[in-house]
Amino acid sequence: MKGLSMFAKVSIGLVATIVVAAAIYLLGIRPTLQNIKYHEDNIAQLEQKVAQIPRARQLVQQAQARVEQANRDLAAIDRAKMPVNTIDLSDRLKAWMQYPDMTREIAKKLEAWPAKTGVQRLYTVAMPPPPNDPNAIPALALVFPLGTVQVRASSFEGLLNHVRKWNDVPNLVVLVDGLTISGMSPNLIGSYTLVAFVYPRNGDRPGPNVPSSPQAGAGGAPGGFGGGFGGGFGGGFGASGP
Repeated sequence: MKGLSMFAKVSIGLVATIVVAAAIYLLGIRPTLQNIKYHEDNIAQLEQKVAQIPRARQLVQQAQARVEQANRDLAAIDRAKMPVNTIDLSDRLKAWMQYPDMTREIAKKLEAWPAKTGVQRLYTVAMPPPPNDPNAIPALALVFPLGTVQVRASSFEGLLNHVRKWNDVPNLVVLVDGLTISGMSPNLIGSYTLVAFVYPRNGDRPGPNVPSSPQAGAGGAPGGFGGGFGGGFGGGFGASGP
């Protein structure tokens, strides 16, 4: 009996030891192994991402190259199709002060181009002043609808050629529409609407607004926003006959 009692005690002790070992495994080793497995999986994912870095860098370089090419194309278009005196909105006040130089250049081109395309101009151009407020200058596009203009041509072909040639006017983007023809050769009169477009430089990232002037409305030269150049986009537009 005494031997059996000792055996039972030993058995109970072994069972208790096994239970404790199992608990140690479950509470210690198993979570640690799970943690190791998690980090191993994370390392594998990171290694995959690292392997993608060269490709990502290549895509970034390609995108940068496209942006640089687009900027070069835009600069070429600006040199070819925008007025030399196109305003730059990175400085709104300076752009406002230089606005009349730009519109004078546009008016001269619009008046000189018909003769260069073989017809006689029967209109004059009156461009508008800038807005009273420098902050009111449109950022993305300046649109100058000049109304209906007339030219005299000696032939039907010459008149059509003149209209087509508006696409070739340097340093200006012009839309011609609604051509009508009256008279007879060699005294044909062509009438059409004319709209000029200018895209200000840095219109997509204009400079900060110009603070209001305490002398606004006082008139005079640039500096008092209320008087300066007069009636904004409402006055002075359009072309008139001879």
